[in-house]
Order: sequence, then C-alpha cells, then structure tokens
Amino acid sequence: MKFRRALGHYLEIYRVQLKNNFVREAVYRSNFLTTLMVDVIWMGVELSLFTVLYANVPVISGWTKEQVFFFLGIFFASDALFSTFFQRNFWMFSDLVNKGELDILLTKPVNPLFLALSRWVNLTTIFNVFLGLAIAVRFAQPAGFAGGWLWLTVGFWLLVGLASATVLRFVFSIWVFWTERSFALSRLYYQFFHFATKPDALYPPAIRYLILTFLPFAFIGSVPARALLHGLQAWEYALIVAVLTGFFALDGWLWRKGLARYQSASS
Repeated sequence: MKFRRALGHYLEIYRVQLKNNFVREAVYRSNFLTTLMVDVIWMGVELSLFTVLYANVPVISGWTKEQVFFFLGIFFASDALFSTFFQRNFWMFSDLVNKGELDILLTKPVNPLFLALSRWVNLTTIFNVFLGLAIAVRFAQPAGFAGGWLWLTVGFWLLVGLASATVLRFVFSIWVFWTERSFALSRLYYQFFHFATKPDALYPPAIRYLILTFLPFAFIGSVPARALLHGLQAWEYALIVAVLTGFFALDGWLWRKGLARYQSASS
C-alpha cells in the first residue's frame, strides 16, 4: 500500500511537470518546427553517409545497407526518447548546482534526483521517435527482421537504449560537484557519442570492446538492432545486465558523494 501511494505521488508530480512543459512549448510554437527541421537534416546526413558508402560496396562488416538503415531507425528512435525526457535536464545540470537551484530541490519531500532529471521535458522531439520507427519499419523486411511478435520487443530495446544513454550522460555530468563546470566533459560525451551512430561491428576489436563495456554507447542503438535482427547470445544478455547495473550503482554512488561535497550557492 505504501509503495502504491508513493508511486501515485511521483506519477502525479511527473504529470504536473509534463503539463508545465507542454504549456511552455505551446508558447514557443516555432521552436517545434525548428527542432524538427534540424533533426530531420541530421537524420538525412546519417542516411546519406551510408548511402554513399553502399554505393561502392554491397556489405560492410557483415551489415547490408538495409540492415544499417534499420539500425539507424532504432538508433534515431532511442536517441529521440533520451532527447525528449532527459537531455535538457542534463544541459541544465551545471546551473542547478552552481546557481544554488539544487537547494530548493533538496527541501522537497521527494527524491531530489528525480526532480533534477524530470523538470524539463522537450516535447518537440517526441515526433522524432515516430520518424525513427518509420525508418525501421520501412527497412525491416529487406533487412531480414522476422517481424510478427518480435515487434513487441522493440519497445523493450528502446528502453535499453534510453537507459544506456541516461546512465552514460549522468557519468559525464555529475563531475560539476567537483569541477564547478562540466561543459568540457559534456562536450567529451558527444565526442564519444559518435560511436553510437555506427553498428559496433564496424569498429576494430579494441574500440568495440570499449563501447560494449566501459563506455557502452553500443547499447543505445547497435546492440538493440542486432538483438532484433539476429538475436543475442546468453553472454551478451548477461553483459547488458552487468554493465547497466554497474553504471546505475556508479551513478548512485557519485550522486551521494556529490551531495556530500555540495555547498549551497547562498552559503
């Protein structure tokens, strides 16, 4: 009963957050068109890159053009989910600490980390989820996707990609408690993020090991796409669970250490 009451309390808070963000987005309607246009251009660039490559070769590291386009659809949808629900919160994370806004969150009768990561929702990017899924659906059959009941697992793998992006971004943002500014590390995150835009099989063994373990950017789109197209071995499922569990534990530990070090901007 206590769990249900707490869950209902958090859901109500999040409902209010969504309402406030919807009102904010409605005021700046042109922002929706601008964001959509920029994201469509980005998707077009990624698709064009592989179109050029596959104009010269039929297969790259065992991936056909249709399989790569299916991967890109899954990756776009996963990344759009992260952009919708978490990206703006991480961009504001530095100001949250340095301007003392965290003080207010610490006084609320809810988990401050929940508030810190849920205050901002970029509703304009939710349409990119459907654009990514449309690309995946378009190339699913020629890519060899079995379809049928496997479509029901797409949502699960998108959540795996969302969780992976979130725990990774957190690791690169939390250092604001020690460095005062985390912009340099945030830029470093997006440098590594380029690894997520290609299937992991395309990389040399050392880089592939890196993006499957210590910096699991392959979990955002590449591993979910492989799981949907070819399935994964038991050890790969175990690896996903172990790596994500480890990152969740690391994020929690760093958050607690950061709070212990935190000094109010007003103090």
